Amino acid sequence: MKYKLLNIIIELHNDGVDEFYTDCSYGFPLWGGEIITGLMKYNDIRLYVVFPHENQPYKYTQNWQDRFYKVHELCTDVIPMFVLFFRESEQDLLKKAADYMLADCGRLLFCGNPQSEYIYQEAVKDNKDITILNI
Repeated sequence: MKYKLLNIIIELHNDGVDEFYTDCSYGFPLWGGEIITGLMKYNDIRLYVVFPHENQPYKYTQNWQDRFYKVHELCTDVIPMFVLFFRESEQDLLKKAADYMLADCGRLLFCGNPQSEYIYQEAVKDNKDITILNI
């Protein structure tokens, strides 16, 4: 799965995509962040981490927390949604993070259940011009 994700990211970069966004959620989004920060060493590529809420990493094991913070340290910039919208619930912050990432999105790399994922539902809503790459 990670190898497939790496190849897709490289293919997108070769097609001119040089900005990527992630919320560093457990699993696929964090893997993508790790891959992109690795590619940043040798390529003109940027990664923006949209950090939904400050409790996000505390649900992870110590190993995943370390990986989470390493991506934050190496990325181009961190957008802290909990600072921008400080009175929102964690669930609302997750939705705002997804909306933020989709705002100027041309492609969505997606792995999961389309029926249960807010970001997927928003990407297909109102016929947005977003290509969905379901991995």
